Amino acid sequence: MIHPVEALWCHDCETLELEVKLQAQLIELAGNLLPAVYGDLRQRGIIPTLDGNVLHFRARDSSAVVRLHVASSDAPANLTQLTDGEWLGLVDKVGEVIYYTAALPDWGELPMGELPETLATAGLKVASGMKFGTRYRVYRTDEMHATWLLHLLRDSDTWLDIVRAVRVAHGVRKSLVASDGKRCLALEWVKP
Repeated sequence: MIHPVEALWCHDCETLELEVKLQAQLIELAGNLLPAVYGDLRQRGIIPTLDGNVLHFRARDSSAVVRLHVASSDAPANLTQLTDGEWLGLVDKVGEVIYYTAALPDWGELPMGELPETLATAGLKVASGMKFGTRYRVYRTDEMHATWLLHLLRDSDTWLDIVRAVRVAHGVRKSLVASDGKRCLALEWVKP
């Protein structure tokens, strides 16, 4: 049996003809985010598999299996769905897709407690990140320039706010680390 997302993609490619009523039912089942990301990956020559709202595919550079979550760029930024090594595909209102990898920042073991205090306890230097549009800059003790920009997520932050922060961090050769207060993930733009 063909997955609704695959059926919609085949219909868009004109390899499968769907009646209007069936097409509407499939769109209702699949939503508009998964088909956008699925179609983008297929256009890149990647054939993903679907597991609920998560896509899986093999990375071109390492052949590792990638687990890809999909969200709207206007959705609240929420780290709970992401774990180390997973990808995030964000879809904007016109269907454009951008991809990010999530990784644990290379900070070593952090003690329990509030950020940024735990970073200082772990031997990292913390300074204001205001000139980069984020809360903090984080340095290793022997560095002259910060390696990371730390963004503390607020309830009002959307994924589009994170897109902006990652773009700024990339432009100044730093990694953006987003934190929800419980965990931290370094987010980096990636091309599948």
